[in-house]
Amino acid sequence: MKIANIVTSNKVDVTSDINVVTSLDDIIEGIPTLVTSYEWVSTNYDNYDIYDKKLGDNLYWTFARTERRDIFALDIESFITLANQELINKVDYIFMDVILFHKSTINKIIRKIFSLPNKIAFKHKDMIYIYGGNLIFGIDLNMLNYMGINVIIVENKIKKICNVFLDDNEIFIEYKDNMERLDHSVKYIPYLYAIKNG
Repeated sequence: MKIANIVTSNKVDVTSDINVVTSLDDIIEGIPTLVTSYEWVSTNYDNYDIYDKKLGDNLYWTFARTERRDIFALDIESFITLANQELINKVDYIFMDVILFHKSTINKIIRKIFSLPNKIAFKHKDMIYIYGGNLIFGIDLNMLNYMGINVIIVENKIKKICNVFLDDNEIFIEYKDNMERLDHSVKYIPYLYAIKNG
């Protein structure tokens, strides 16, 4: 799945989740789009602000590489970061705090996790993140261990109920670029995996 469009006649080095095209006719509708041409903006928009890179809903612009090479490179990176940030705004994160939450709240969270279709889990150090239905649940294994809960049983149960269970080493490198743009919030890895693997 593509998360953004870049319309440019210049070569750009971006990740595979960015749709790079040479014409606005070839963009994927409904996702952020960056047009790299001052000439195009000045021709098609009468009242634009040269300092405001947003032209409308999901439409942005920057100079072409041949017009302003330095601004082109910076704006491409800023746009990709913005596309990643907009992507994660679609999901909610819930940390399951077994110390502070009431038992009924914990039971509701567990029932919700079980009810989710196509669950994807990711274990990073002593945290397990479970994604499904635009929700990410965070479970701290150290906290469970502190409360006297057998974390091996919990981890095995999560592996059993999830369609996909990812581990640090096998998946982290694949999403390195996304993590840099999301301030290394590894909790989003199962969500990114769901997008990429549809």
